[in-house]
Amino acid sequence: MTVHPDEDPAATVERMHQALLAQPDNNELRVDLAWAIRRMTEASLALTIYEVRLIASEQQRAMCREAAARILELAPWDDELRTFANGLAAEVESGGQWVWQSRSTAIALAVCAIVVGLGLVVTGGLTGDVVIIVIAGVVSSAALAGIVLAFRRQSWQVAARAAAPVIQYAGI
Repeated sequence: MTVHPDEDPAATVERMHQALLAQPDNNELRVDLAWAIRRMTEASLALTIYEVRLIASEQQRAMCREAAARILELAPWDDELRTFANGLAAEVESGGQWVWQSRSTAIALAVCAIVVGLGLVVTGGLTGDVVIIVIAGVVSSAALAGIVLAFRRQSWQVAARAAAPVIQYAGI
């Protein structure tokens, strides 16, 4: 099937998908559609001034996950497409790992929250004030949860934030 150079990559994928629905056993069309999905995926990613493509949004991440699965489904026999799809799937998977930002700051804040919480619990225990003990437990737990929410990010988010100053095209 002919690829039109001026056609939007998503429109090309849709056109080829419709053609494949009419001819589901056409392996050439399956490979062409897989290549079109690859081009659409690459065009949707962020691009740095150094011509490096990267995942910079959750929408891009979801698209890459779907594209990798679809390419493998369409043309598992094509080595280049399979390598691309497996690499894309691995990038999506590794980007989902949670990492600490400013780990030392997070640890220091967590220690402070724990020390203050325990101090209030001990004070409440010594004075027999159950309200202080309950408040200490709730406040210190909320502080720890806030620290985790503030300092934990998925690795793709950390990479995207680090690359932000050199991104020339944000993608979708």
